Amino acid sequence: MKWEIKQFNSLVSTNLTARSFGPGTVVMAETQTGGRGRYGRVWQSPRGNLYVSFVFESDPKRDAYLSFLTGLALAESLPEFSVRLKWPNDILLDGKKVAGILLETVENKIIVGIGVNLLSNPDKNVLYPTANLGGRLSPIGLVKRLMIQYEALFDVLERKGFKKIRARWLDLAVGVGDTISVHLPNEELIGQFKGISPEGALLLKVGKTIHCITAGDVFLI
Repeated sequence: MKWEIKQFNSLVSTNLTARSFGPGTVVMAETQTGGRGRYGRVWQSPRGNLYVSFVFESDPKRDAYLSFLTGLALAESLPEFSVRLKWPNDILLDGKKVAGILLETVENKIIVGIGVNLLSNPDKNVLYPTANLGGRLSPIGLVKRLMIQYEALFDVLERKGFKKIRARWLDLAVGVGDTISVHLPNEELIGQFKGISPEGALLLKVGKTIHCITAGDVFLI
């Protein structure tokens, strides 16, 4: 894919601005005044970190797996850091959240928003402990790495299917085989993390029952 990067000083949200552009556009901002995470949570956006949105054309062969492709692309763009993946959309460093991903569908496009704590991390009003990468990478430098990884992983998906992506994702996943807590809208489930299904759902064994969970917040115990 040919990418066109659009850089801004300040935006309300890169995902919001990205809605106005076509597939192949990459929207970056030095800061956001209304950055968002999953479930409408606030994404604090001081200068020095990465705030970027990639615009993709909707593709039935790829849409369901784009979250996993993005998490894996981001993890493999950071070989100098021992980052791990936490289902569904978080990247951890030393057990603390260093990046998050937000996917939104708009008409025939999917917008993938990525926030990475390159220089600083919030320490108040956060759902999960956070970390940063110590300023060792620039925002544009990481975006260029992501472009390369996306292309490589799209090729893997095309040639070998999600099974190969899933295996690579699980190699970097935290908590597989361990007891975890999954917070759902109306309940909390505690059980053993058995991996992810062929469709990407989290498999949680509670007693003798395997639950297939498609959305929720995961906490390691």
